[in-house]
Amino acid sequence: MSAIAPTHEEIRVKPTLEVVGASTPTAAEIEAKEAYRWMIWFGLPMLVAATFTGACFALGAMWPMAGAITSLIVAIGALIWLSMSSCTNASGGTHTPASSHH
Repeated sequence: MSAIAPTHEEIRVKPTLEVVGASTPTAAEIEAKEAYRWMIWFGLPMLVAATFTGACFALGAMWPMAGAITSLIVAIGALIWLSMSSCTNASGGTHTPASSHH
């Protein structure tokens, strides 16, 4: 044996590399989130408008119609905002509206 030669065998272990990143949502999860967003922002004002309209018939008075008309105007505004901010028609559905205006 030589004085320079190693007396033991060197063992090198090569680690297994895996990419672990944030999980991207599936198309079904994106669609479900969008459906709940529409139900909250458009459905609730419509439910309030229906309640005021029902109160109009139940009470035999016209003053609840002001709440129904106000709720309807809010629902129309929400409908416009929801349709403009929706990204479900994009390819993959994962980009933001601002990213398409480069």
